[in-house]
Amino acid sequence: MTSRSFVLAHTFKDVSKLEEVGSYYSDIEVRHDIPWNIRIFKKEGFLGVNLHCEKEECFEAKKWSCQTKFTMKLVAIGGKFFRRTVQHEFQKPEGHGMDKFISWEKVLEDYVDNDSIIIEIHANIVRSTGFFEVKYLPVSEHDSDNSFVLKHTFKNISRFVELEKDFSDLEEHFNIPWRMQIQKSNEFLGIYLHCEKEICEGRNWAIECEFEFRLISASGKLHSTEHKSIFGATPAWGRDTFISWNGMEKDYINNDSIDVEICVKIINNTDAPHNIANAERTFFLSHSVKNMSRIEEGEEYYTGIQTRFNIPWKLKIKKQSGFFGLFLHCFKQLDEFRKWSIETEYQLKVVSSNGRSVSFSFSYLFDKPFGYGWLKLLRWDNLEEKYIVNDTLVIEAHVKILNMTGIEDETAIVKSSGIVIPVGNQEYSLEKWLEMAFDH
Repeated sequence: MTSRSFVLAHTFKDVSKLEEVGSYYSDIEVRHDIPWNIRIFKKEGFLGVNLHCEKEECFEAKKWSCQTKFTMKLVAIGGKFFRRTVQHEFQKPEGHGMDKFISWEKVLEDYVDNDSIIIEIHANIVRSTGFFEVKYLPVSEHDSDNSFVLKHTFKNISRFVELEKDFSDLEEHFNIPWRMQIQKSNEFLGIYLHCEKEICEGRNWAIECEFEFRLISASGKLHSTEHKSIFGATPAWGRDTFISWNGMEKDYINNDSIDVEICVKIINNTDAPHNIANAERTFFLSHSVKNMSRIEEGEEYYTGIQTRFNIPWKLKIKKQSGFFGLFLHCFKQLDEFRKWSIETEYQLKVVSSNGRSVSFSFSYLFDKPFGYGWLKLLRWDNLEEKYIVNDTLVIEAHVKILNMTGIEDETAIVKSSGIVIPVGNQEYSLEKWLEMAFDH
């Protein structure tokens, strides 16, 4: 079975009121048609964390199971984090995790802010029975010799406006999810290949590919270009000026649709751990937007502020001209005496509870309170058809901070024991060595 990933995140408030053997629960969120939530509790001087599966228990022929590997992560607003990874096979409504995740004293010392703590759970459903009769990631029968072909018919071409995008569904080939995208830009048709392999903390991956973009008419006429790229830091690659829009309309449209193929050959595929000594500053934001049908034309919707690395962030969606827009906002205020900047790479993601998702990658240098994203990510009617379930939509941001200037990085302020441990040709503090030992 294809691995299915998801992330839950919740800010638990009133931590000081959590009593011994008491519990707090996050709201239930549906991922891959399965309801989940997070439970925290205080027990014997420790913080306990559980991932809860809330699917009803079934018996006899309808019995189900869900083998899940997940990482529980406690995050400080300054960027410091503590994590542990476990595995469990869920077969009934239950929770699993660690009763003694981290000492309560350490929680209060390093992770509580405004009487709140942030918990994230990064999960993979690695095997299951009794689920996923509808498969959104079909494996092609034609994959061979590290090669595969994506095919999709894009419809309603006549209604495309400047900078409008459209996407195929995900397809999995060689255990990697792919999709294609088209876009109208400056009176050209652009075609793009997306590699949507999950971003994994602590790991770097790169996939070198050769590929051919092909536009095919009903009569068999062909327009194609060949390319080569490495996916990883760049998760999507394309040709903005694949063919003029007029040329495409003249020779390739049939019934207001075009047929696009991308022939891909994987040349090299690498996946290796980061050097922990040079770990990147990354963070994750997630929000379930309810009552989507109430959002009116021209209206903007902001999530609550979430602080990461001592910087306030928000997500924003906007409905305008029949399109759905999504933005990451930095709300750090300008300083009269000190300029600041935050260089970022980030992925904005739209997630449906039925397992469908689509993501968009950006690079941006924030140097003032501002939001950056894309106003025409999806047509609103496509959003309603594919991604909104029970009038609810999940939006996410996976952010990597490449560089910060004019901002104190509190992650560098660590209480050191003064003990240094040599490892190979490098030296680590006792605290860093213990962190590395626990994580590996």
